[in-house]
Amino acid sequence: MVLLAGVIHAQTTLHISTDYKQTCYWNDTKGTFENCGTNDEFPSMFTLNADQTIFTHTTSDIKSSYYVKDKEYKSEYDSYVYNVTSDVGNKYMFIIDLKNKLVKILSSGHTNSSEDYLLKFSIKNSWND
Repeated sequence: MVLLAGVIHAQTTLHISTDYKQTCYWNDTKGTFENCGTNDEFPSMFTLNADQTIFTHTTSDIKSSYYVKDKEYKSEYDSYVYNVTSDVGNKYMFIIDLKNKLVKILSSGHTNSSEDYLLKFSIKNSWND
């Protein structure tokens, strides 16, 4: 993960390949994400451009762009946090969790908080060019 941390700071394009995905839902009573589904095989690719202004997420079915509003490194979690807006106007938080080797996508703020969810993608590899 040291490589990934160095890659994030570099002024080059970052590529993160993932191999598994899990979806968790918010539980208001417990104040945590749970009801996580199975950790299904799900190959995909996240690409962050050199200026760190656009993420592209590519799967076998779709390619979506996410525009970075702001970003921050959270040292207490060893994570990079990006507030983004999708190419169709939805707002998300992307979290690159170096400690747990995960890319997380948080969708929150729904009228019914039980619709809030967290996607967790297992990082397979990362590189820059």
